[in-house]
Formats: sequence, structure tokens, C-alpha cells
Amino acid sequence: MNAYHPAKCRPGNAGRWLPMLLVLVIAGCVATPAPTPGSTSAALPTRTPQPTLVANSTPSEGTAASVPTPGPMTLTWWAPEFLSPKAPQPAGPILAEQLAEFESSQDGKVRVAVVSKTRYGKGGPLDFLRTAQSVAPAILPDLVALDVSELEAAAATDLLQPLDGLLDKDLTDNLYPFAVSAGTFEDRLLAVQYAADLDHLVYGQAEVKSPPMTWAALLEAKAPYLLPVGSPQPGASGQSFGGLQSIFISQYLSARASNDPKQRILSVEEEPLLRMLNFYDAAAKGGVLPPIALELADVDAVWNAFAQGAAPLADVSARRYLNEGTNLKDSSYAETPGWAGPVTPIAGGWALAITATDPARQRAAADLIARLLEPEKAGSLAAAGGWLPTSPAALQTWGATPYHDFLGARLASAISLPAGPDSAQAAARIRKALEAVIKGESDPAAAVAAAINPKK
Repeated sequence: MNAYHPAKCRPGNAGRWLPMLLVLVIAGCVATPAPTPGSTSAALPTRTPQPTLVANSTPSEGTAASVPTPGPMTLTWWAPEFLSPKAPQPAGPILAEQLAEFESSQDGKVRVAVVSKTRYGKGGPLDFLRTAQSVAPAILPDLVALDVSELEAAAATDLLQPLDGLLDKDLTDNLYPFAVSAGTFEDRLLAVQYAADLDHLVYGQAEVKSPPMTWAALLEAKAPYLLPVGSPQPGASGQSFGGLQSIFISQYLSARASNDPKQRILSVEEEPLLRMLNFYDAAAKGGVLPPIALELADVDAVWNAFAQGAAPLADVSARRYLNEGTNLKDSSYAETPGWAGPVTPIAGGWALAITATDPARQRAAADLIARLLEPEKAGSLAAAGGWLPTSPAALQTWGATPYHDFLGARLASAISLPAGPDSAQAAARIRKALEAVIKGESDPAAAVAAAINPKK
């Protein structure tokens, strides 16, 4: 705007200059310059609705004609399709009801908008977090559901907010240990597990009278045993780490490999790996491990093969047995055999994390997590969606049955996937050694040596 300087006007010439001065004042001090041609003003996308304006029909002098009144806070939650109010019955309607109850408890001040994402890969929650962080941070959610196998990668983005001061310690103390350790990195709780799954043994009762609990008993029984030996498809399942399915990590740990539940570091150790490879060498040569196992890439594929009668023993997902086991009337379940006894299961599943940076949004998101983890709510939604709950109290809402008791014991002892780049590299080397032995491309000792000292 051009400045107006009254000191430069001469009083004696006021009559002659007055009309021109009026023009200058109007042109220089009142007129607004036109916008630069081609310029635009685009608003960044936001996650909250615009505040409503309450208009005053007869404003008093000196009072604004409208007063901004904040609208409700809308929490955006990125979640897979099965964690959506639009999910098929019965899970979708149950979640919708739980979210409505939460909103009601907030006196209408907080709403929840669930945005469905594909589970893995491009378009999945982790992919969108990484992409939006650099190109469109304004669209990042307040809350996100992630497969536990992707929590470490998500934590590396620095988008996950610590939950230690947001969630009541009583809440986390009442979860199964794996549900807390899965989201703990560098002593910071960045996520809590909300839905779980684990593997266990199933067997045909007509063919197997007593399920084997050790590798020696399994080899002695000579009953064909199906496991997901095939190469896992990238992004197809969250139950692998470094390309190694969780069952093989459990078996390796059962062979006395080092395991610190807090550090969760996996390393290649000679004796435990040799024990596991000797078992698979004998199993492949003795017919205990059928050739079809090399075609099975995950526990879902194993379940399908078992249901079709491909073998009397199989390592399967508890979720599949929970939902479909009653269709196989002659089947039963047991712990997965390991080197000297049953293995410790590794719990997969999905966790909840907060990405909001605003303290008020963080508190609201934490309140939502706490409400979703209430035993009655968590138990009913897990049952409806075919998942395992992540707290003993939630599991108890299912009632007492032999299988529920079995699951409770397995969940109580379950651990989380390993963590860290060194662990992922170790898993990949174990995977390579295992495949070489099963395919007959290497003997166990040579495969161990190659795993310990891989070629550069």
C-alpha cells in the first residue's frame, strides 16, 4: 500500500491541491492492489471439520457479526477393512456400536472417522504413513492399526507417539505380556496389540492317538507333518520375519537358542541351528515332512491342505481352527512339538498406535484405545472378527471351554516377533539354511557353517 504523508502538503495551496489530494488518498491509501495474475491460494487438507459460525442477526456496535464456535474433534483412524464399522457382520456392527458408545461418552465433543486401508503393501497403513509423512503430512491420521510385524518399520518413521504417559499402567499390566512387548522399542511403548493369533498343532484323531510333543517323538511316529516351508509371499502375511515363518523361529528357540524377551534379538547360533536342521534332514528323508510342504507358503495354506486330508499332522493358525475346526469332526489340537518339548508360540496380529501430535488429540485417541481394550468390548469384537483377544479378562468373556483354556495358556506364554535389522538378517540366513537342507542341497553341518559365515 502506498503511504500517505500529510506533512508534505503546503497549507497555502490547500484549495488548489485538495481535489488532487483526495484522489491520491483514495487511490493510494484506500484502494487494494489487484492480485498478481496467475496467483492462487490453496488451503492444505485438514482432518477436522471447519468450525461452525453462529451469526448475530442484530449485532451491537463494535461486536463481530459472527462468533466461531468449535465443532467436535474428529479422530481419524486408519485401519484394515476388518476393523471397520462397514466390515461384514457381526464384526462391523459391533465395532460401530462401540464407536458410537465412545462418542456418546465424550458428550459429543469427539467423533471417530475410520478410514479403511488394504492390509499390506502399497495402499496399506504402513505404506501410507511413509508416503504422507513427506508429501502430505496434513492427512496423517490420529490413530492407526498396524500388523505387529510392521511396527518396527513404523517406529522408524518417528510418527508413532509414546503411550507410556497416555495409557493407564493398569490397562497395560492387564494385557498378555506379548501385547505390550510387541509395541515396545528402545524402552518406549509405541503401540499395544489389539488382536492376536498364534500357531499350534492339529491332528486327525483317527490316525494319531497321542500327539507328539518332541521332535524325537514326531520322527518315531512317522506321521506326515505339514508346515509352511514354501517361500512366503511379500506382504501376504504378517506371520514371517526376515522371510522366516514364525513357527520356525519358535522351533529354533526351542532348540535352546538365546532369547531375551525384552531385547528380542535373534542371532545365528551353531548348536541350536544344527539341532533344528538335523531334525528337518531326518524328517525330509523319513517322509515325516511331505514334499507338498515345499508348496505351502503360510499357515492358511497348511490348513487347507490338512482339511483336504494331505497329512494327519499340521501346524495351523489358531484363528482358522477357532473358526473352522468344528467342521472337521475327527480333528483335535495340541501344542507344537519342539526339540525337547513344546515350543513357545509367537503371537501375530494387529496393534493400535497414536500418530497425533496435538496433546488433546493424543488424549482422545488414548481414551479410545482404552475403551476398545475393555474386556467386554475387546472380547466381543475379537470373537466376532475371528481373532484372539490380548488380555486374559477379554478371553474370559468367551466362557470356559477346553479349547479356550488351551488358548489362554498359549497366549499367556506367547512372545513377540524378534526385532532389529541384525535379527532380520539372522532370520534370513536361518531360512536359507533350512531350505537348503529340506531340498537336499546341503547337509546340516555345511548349512550351519554357511549361515554362521555367509559369503559376502
